[in-house]
Amino acid sequence: MSIIAGAGGKWLREAEQLVVKPFRLVTTTLLSLLLPLSFLLLSRLSSASFLFSLIKSPPHTESSFLFSIFHYTNPAILYAAVSAISVYTLVLGLTTKITATDPNRLIPLYPHHVTMAWLTLFLVQISVGLGLEGTSSNGLIIGSERNFLSRLVFFCGLHEVMLLWCRVIVRPVVDSTLISGQHRREETVVERVALAVSCGTLWWWKLRDEVEALVGVAEAKRALLLLLLPNDGNNVNLSLDVGAVDFVNWWLYYMVVTIGMVRIVKGSLWFGMILLFEQGNRRNPRGNASAPPVSTDSSSVHYDNEGDTKV
Repeated sequence: MSIIAGAGGKWLREAEQLVVKPFRLVTTTLLSLLLPLSFLLLSRLSSASFLFSLIKSPPHTESSFLFSIFHYTNPAILYAAVSAISVYTLVLGLTTKITATDPNRLIPLYPHHVTMAWLTLFLVQISVGLGLEGTSSNGLIIGSERNFLSRLVFFCGLHEVMLLWCRVIVRPVVDSTLISGQHRREETVVERVALAVSCGTLWWWKLRDEVEALVGVAEAKRALLLLLLPNDGNNVNLSLDVGAVDFVNWWLYYMVVTIGMVRIVKGSLWFGMILLFEQGNRRNPRGNASAPPVSTDSSSVHYDNEGDTKV
């Protein structure tokens, strides 16, 4: 009976692993996409508020009452979460050393970390869900068109912020829910590939053009002010002034670009160090093998001493 029970328990654990691992991978990937979706929502809200200020009419949507509450209140929770995780990513990128492994994989967990991660993930998910329900990509203010290289740098920074969001917020919540009693687990290559593919797909499908509205609105307001001030200086609409929200959007965009630049520079330095190390090994494959060996044979020393005493 004990053998049958042991075999049944082993089969149950294997079946659980076959179900839990794919579900954990899918759940972690989908919840990690909340961060790039937050940037998408902030860009759409920025464009919508600018367009409504131009026509001087309140927004008209056919969405639910919950979205109306969200639209008329400042999405401070979303701005706070995105700003905090972006600043944390930039600080880690500037302070961590260049090593063979990613040092950000092992981020320490503090007391009540899982509780705070649960609360943050819940609030961000509600904000993104209600926001994307009633917004669309129509009427985006992109501003001056940026080249592919600048967009690629932004994507690298966005991917770094998404990775930290996954490690700090998403993984503690998923692990505490699906794996009881296990607080830390090793990050697998499959998870990193899934995050990169999902972030790249979303960026190419939506974010590549729409996220430019974070800086496009501020540029459009500045261009309109420069155009209208010489003609109608005193009657310029005050809503065209660059406000605090426009500055925060501009700051978020270029902070993510800075994170991407830091990541590219550190990656290039790491690759250069690997090439120099490999080149040094090829030039001197034996290392210090050509150095004269040091004799440690005690018998030969004893023999010489004996010879000296005999003389």
